[in-house]
Amino acid sequence: MKIDFTALLTVFGATLLVTLLVVTLFVLGIRALSNNSKTAAVASFAGCVAAVGYGLFLIIV
Repeated sequence: MKIDFTALLTVFGATLLVTLLVVTLFVLGIRALSNNSKTAAVASFAGCVAAVGYGLFLIIV
């Protein structure tokens, strides 16, 4: 059995990057809600939903 470490590292890096992106967008949305900035909060949460939805799309299809 041979493991392709380049592909494994690529998947690990992409997963880490997207996780940091979703967490950052969520935190920015929470901060925007606490500052009464509804438009920025909705945009941040929409980004989270888009990233999670795209991930689910990749898994299902």
